[in-house]
Amino acid sequence: MKRTILTLLLLLTALCPMAAQQQKTVQRSSIPLAFPEFMDAKVLQPFGRSVKARANIFLKNSALLFVQDGQVMQANIDRVLGVEFDSVKYMKVSSEQMGRVVAQKGYNYLLRVTTIDMDKYSAEVTGGENLPYLDLSDMGMFLEIDSDSQKWEEDYGYPLQNKYYFSIQGKIIPANESNFKKYVKPEMKKAFKRLMNDHYWSWTDEASLMQLFVYLEE
Repeated sequence: MKRTILTLLLLLTALCPMAAQQQKTVQRSSIPLAFPEFMDAKVLQPFGRSVKARANIFLKNSALLFVQDGQVMQANIDRVLGVEFDSVKYMKVSSEQMGRVVAQKGYNYLLRVTTIDMDKYSAEVTGGENLPYLDLSDMGMFLEIDSDSQKWEEDYGYPLQNKYYFSIQGKIIPANESNFKKYVKPEMKKAFKRLMNDHYWSWTDEASLMQLFVYLEE
């Protein structure tokens, strides 16, 4: 019995820091929009043209929304290059998605597409995740971890996920090794290969991706 209790205590001790770490890495939004309200924006078009609009970014699919005659509509971005919300700039990354510019060097950009993690959201609203108990049914035990009614308050909202892209001399590519290495300068290919062997460097880490501009022609 003592051994069972000790095992459970060790399990709970191990789970607590892991759960805390996971909570820190999950970004959330209380609304399905990038900005709290629709803002005056400058929509950039080919040949230096632009139009003004009251706009926002829909986090379900990172689409551009605008208000017209009191109605919210999704923009057709076939002839849209980007959109500027004051100092925040987005660029088109696909037929409907906009990516936020998080870094730039010359004519090269690092873009972040933020969307709602629908799989995680679905699991949460159906009770599949973040339950305030530890279910050890195979051991015939059910332990309540925390009875505080506010224990999950920090988890309220839509869980978000990020995907990264590069705009290299006007060409949009997903941020991964197979696509990026095609644009690495000849004199930097060996250095790039060494970087790819660095276990502390990651294609999903924004700070790591910002280091890649030096490998590109400006």
